[in-house]
Amino acid sequence: MKKIICFVLGATVAVAAGAQTWQDALLFSENNYSGTARSVGMGNALTAIGGDAGSLTFNPAGSAVASYSQFEITPGFTFSLANVGPADGMPYMADKRNTFYGGVKMPNVGFIFNLDTGRRSGLRRMSFGFVVNATNNFTGRFNASGVNDDNSYAASLASSADGFASNVLDNEDWYYSGDPTRMPAWVDMTGYRAGMFNSVAGRDGAYVALTEIIDPDGNFRLAAPVYQEYGQQTRGSKHDILLNYALNFSDKFYIGANLGVTTLHYSLSEYWRETPDNPDAFPVIEYSDGTTARFESLRMKRNYRLDGNGVYFKLGMLWRPVAGLRIGAAVQTPTMLNIRERYGYSGEVTLSGHYGGSASSPEDDWIYALRTPFRANLGLAYAIGNVAVVSADYEFVNYASSAFRSRSDNGYSIGSFSEVNQDIRDLLTASHQLRLGAEVKVTPGVALRAGYNLITNGEREHTLLKHNLSVGAGFSFGSFFLDAAVRARFVPADYVIPYNYYYAPNPNQFYYKVVDDSILTPEVKVRSAMLDGLLTIGWRF
Repeated sequence: MKKIICFVLGATVAVAAGAQTWQDALLFSENNYSGTARSVGMGNALTAIGGDAGSLTFNPAGSAVASYSQFEITPGFTFSLANVGPADGMPYMADKRNTFYGGVKMPNVGFIFNLDTGRRSGLRRMSFGFVVNATNNFTGRFNASGVNDDNSYAASLASSADGFASNVLDNEDWYYSGDPTRMPAWVDMTGYRAGMFNSVAGRDGAYVALTEIIDPDGNFRLAAPVYQEYGQQTRGSKHDILLNYALNFSDKFYIGANLGVTTLHYSLSEYWRETPDNPDAFPVIEYSDGTTARFESLRMKRNYRLDGNGVYFKLGMLWRPVAGLRIGAAVQTPTMLNIRERYGYSGEVTLSGHYGGSASSPEDDWIYALRTPFRANLGLAYAIGNVAVVSADYEFVNYASSAFRSRSDNGYSIGSFSEVNQDIRDLLTASHQLRLGAEVKVTPGVALRAGYNLITNGEREHTLLKHNLSVGAGFSFGSFFLDAAVRARFVPADYVIPYNYYYAPNPNQFYYKVVDDSILTPEVKVRSAMLDGLLTIGWRF
């Protein structure tokens, strides 16, 4: 996914640095399924198999397949490896860096109670389940760095602040809402108050960055090359809490339903840092009290948190038409996620020989909703006695049907999301997922598993593929069982632009700004891979 960050600093979004985008709609609507070690080890191709708490995410009818009740708990870990370098042909942030990051997770816990009716035909069993399965994992980190001899992050802040009065940047209330000429972006207010850019003498509303000088012709240019750093760290997960009910008819036909509650937790930390590549190359700053200093460093941080929850309904069926063959299908309604997001900035400047400056914004708080798409699953499986089973799943989801909504006491409305919802319809598309799995019992108590996933991207213009490979093993000890799985996930390269310069197409509306494409700012290429490990401990009774 290529992230071209194009903020429009207008009256409607000037203070909303956490403004919702079509990329957010895709990120929070996507599922990267986890669950039990058995389900992951078989590539989550369980729509037509069932019998496992992990399978209930895909087909609610699966809980009625087993003839026993069960309890399962699955701790796990996730590690991400990011390889970062400059985008092709990009001269800035050209250092090549590898970043390793990980954490402990709990992708599954569940209980399924199976009730036998005592009948030989008709309704033979009923099952009730309470299961929590992970459906996404946001663990990740990368850092980019390199020398830039042409532009700087501090100067990008000055370009987006251009036109706003200095007293507005310095003194305006953070939550002011009204006259757009008094509504700069919070990041600009933080940068100005920390001293990352300053007013040009005699030209209120014009700003020069701490990293810049004004030449004799009045042109702004970088004073000397700067060493730049940019980094991101993401954490969080998405889980589905499932209340399940399913029926078994003659061990031939199964039907089930889930009432699902989706919980979403996501955090993003970003930082921008600039230091002189050669400190002596920067001009001396002279102060009225006779002291002098030189630019030493500046750093901006942004912390962003998002929490959400929503409810959906899923209906599924599983059919055994002939011995060995199983057919499964399920449909899931859209989910209206009620979301709360919070963000804030902090910045600091260090000068050699003189006090620098620092500033922090308050934490802003936004509440809205995201409708995630309808989903459909279809699965086929074939069992060779009690020795082996192979399965294939297909999942369809159309991300173009996602939409943001405003929340109010009267329900949901499009509100101020018309433009971003149009972007969603224009830039997102349907995604197709193929899941393959196999399980072989090498002894009555030992099973080996493998799985593969092929997932098409939900972006209309980038038909890139994601690949997952998994292996696993299962061990039975009477009523107890132990499953283990390892999965590697490979995603397409991501292109990130840490900052842009801005300009106002209409000078009389300086508060409405767009990206200045004439200035080549850094762009980095991020290649990522994820490694998941899961261990399920279970009891059948």
